[in-house]
Amino acid sequence: MFPQGHRRTLLLFGILAVYIVLQSLWWAYLLVRKDQEMQALIDAFQLATDSGPGRADRTFRMVLGEGSVFLALLIAALVLTFRAIRRDLQLARAQRNFLLAVTHELRTPIAGAKLNMQTLQRHALPQEQRDQLAAQAVADLDRLAALTDKVLLAVRAEETDLPLEMGPMDLASLVRQAVDQARGTTLAQHQVELEVPPSLTVKAEALALRSVVDNLLDNAGKYTPVGSLVRVGIRRKGEGAVLEVVDQGPGVAEQDRERIFQRLHRGGDESVRTTKGTGLGLYIARRLMRRMGGTLTVRNAPQGGAIFAASFPTAT
Repeated sequence: MFPQGHRRTLLLFGILAVYIVLQSLWWAYLLVRKDQEMQALIDAFQLATDSGPGRADRTFRMVLGEGSVFLALLIAALVLTFRAIRRDLQLARAQRNFLLAVTHELRTPIAGAKLNMQTLQRHALPQEQRDQLAAQAVADLDRLAALTDKVLLAVRAEETDLPLEMGPMDLASLVRQAVDQARGTTLAQHQVELEVPPSLTVKAEALALRSVVDNLLDNAGKYTPVGSLVRVGIRRKGEGAVLEVVDQGPGVAEQDRERIFQRLHRGGDESVRTTKGTGLGLYIARRLMRRMGGTLTVRNAPQGGAIFAASFPTAT
């Protein structure tokens, strides 16, 4: 849904479009009617004309033919204009949500790091507490760095003229490392089930591959109930490999299965949202997968929840 101001804009445009179409039909009707009245006067006074008795019919056919073309072009222009306005309003809404989300994401670790550093300035603290505060401050700074990296990756994913340094990568080893780290962060409040082979080599870039895996794990942690199961598995598929992250969340509606991969897309109103995020994670993951020659799709699991599947080409 659009905000109230955007809905008013679309409503005004709709009223204007209907008015223009109705006015075009009305003027066409008046033109034909006036021509018929003129022909009636000519016939009544038996005035000689070069047009002959079928003048009104010819005028009607002319108005009908040329008017239909004009009306079709007018409607097409109105439809294209409406789509452009709606797209711009959607982009403005997405950018507003992004700014609100980034502001919230930045404010929390900045405030945490500042509070920890201010507490460290007290000289009477025991060493154990000082070490704990320092570790918390570093964790907050790591969150800031991760957010910065995510924004930079979004820009990098757009720059298709910048080639990725592709090469053979052990997908199984990287996924194990990412899951081990996520168990202490984004998946700390979830059950995690890992099913990967000892080794499976794919063609990818190290940074891009790790970003895809981290974003999928982060998404599962954010949008699934606390304590639910998140299954991470790798399997061979033909000449390639598939990484699947299966959660027990609400799933993804069919009409949203492409929309969630759009840049800055996040459902709902950002001002009342409780789930953290910037709307960049899945967008970055799909863009990077495409640039590495793979795909990223989503479907709903039969027992409920969503299945995000990243398909990789094998290394050659």
